[in-house]
Amino acid sequence: MPLQNMQQEVIGTFSGMNASLAKTLINQAFLKIQNENTFSFQVVTSGWLTPGLIGGSYSGQGQNQEFNAGSTFLSPGTITVQPYTTTITGDAVATAAWNNLATPPLLTQYQIRIPYYSLYDIVAQGTNGTIAYANIITHGSGQTPGTYTVPVSDPAGGTGATLSITVNANGTVTIPPIVITAGSGYTTPYVTFSEGGTPATFQPFQIAVLTIDRPWMEPPVQQGSYMAYQTYFVLPAGYKRILNCRDTTNNNSMDFWSYTQIDLANIDAERTVFDQPLFVVPLGADTRANSATYGQMRAELWPHAISQLPYTFMCLCNWPPLDSPTSTLPFPLSEELVKERAFEMACLWKEAQKGDEMERGSEANWQFLAKAHHEEYKDLLKQARIMDRHLMELYFTKAQTTPPPGYQDGYATLTGQVNLGTF
Repeated sequence: MPLQNMQQEVIGTFSGMNASLAKTLINQAFLKIQNENTFSFQVVTSGWLTPGLIGGSYSGQGQNQEFNAGSTFLSPGTITVQPYTTTITGDAVATAAWNNLATPPLLTQYQIRIPYYSLYDIVAQGTNGTIAYANIITHGSGQTPGTYTVPVSDPAGGTGATLSITVNANGTVTIPPIVITAGSGYTTPYVTFSEGGTPATFQPFQIAVLTIDRPWMEPPVQQGSYMAYQTYFVLPAGYKRILNCRDTTNNNSMDFWSYTQIDLANIDAERTVFDQPLFVVPLGADTRANSATYGQMRAELWPHAISQLPYTFMCLCNWPPLDSPTSTLPFPLSEELVKERAFEMACLWKEAQKGDEMERGSEANWQFLAKAHHEEYKDLLKQARIMDRHLMELYFTKAQTTPPPGYQDGYATLTGQVNLGTF
């Protein structure tokens, strides 16, 4: 039975009820049932893929390394940022690295830091109106060889930027232009270049400015080194708790119960331990403004991963609310079960509508009806639990088994130990 049919039954049973309120009560009943029980449909399999350090090419071979200023654990280019501000400006090299990410994940899913200091969420990427670099779109042909200084145009009013463009002896442009002056005020920059033959075309890009989630509370940075990688990961919508988490590259079971953010503050306050993550540590709800996952829970993977590695986890999540008129309930929940819970809530709503001067007996006894609907709901819930038992309870039952002869525990080939399996 779809949502629209359940709505009509609720509306038809209670005077003064409308479709919007009926839908709200049905979804509230659906949520209560999920929060008071555990069902097989709540088990979700998902995963994370750490994207690694921007600009890095690390294999992540379990070195348990700590960062040091002389290492190569840095992202391309430099950044400039002042205390108490929420914007970070990259140079031309950093801008190019940020613009040319192989997404997903988006840059706004990364965290950024300078060595030894706190991580900040990147929440937006903008520009400062100056030209950072330009890409060649078409090489052109038949151009007059030589080096030319060409202005960058902008119909929105940007001015002052110039590029040095070199035409090869064969009349084509294959060397990326050099920015001579950066200009200012650009929003839609373009370059027109024609010195005979078919024109070459270019796409200028502006210096990137990142917005972070809170004011910068570190020393000022003027064209300093930085690290950008992802270590905060969003859990699925409706998340309740993790059941298991696995590093499928190194055959590790990840610990999601031992550490809190307080523990990490004591163990690795600077977050300078980089390795394959072994711990999933609750971080709290996503409170980033305009985030597509606003309100969902996040977790920090520790140690921090600066290489690309996959992780698989199973967790309990509530089913999303019934939204479409044709939405249906997941097995083993029945429409009758949810309706009885909604009827109980509707009776209490009707009880609240009684006036202070209402004559005794002029209306139904809504409290009695609410109790009756609750008793019917409990009977229907027992049936649903029996139907779901083989799907859910067996999942949590530990079965002791004897490994077959010759079985070898798995070892990660990434750390130099080969999993021989059964032989």
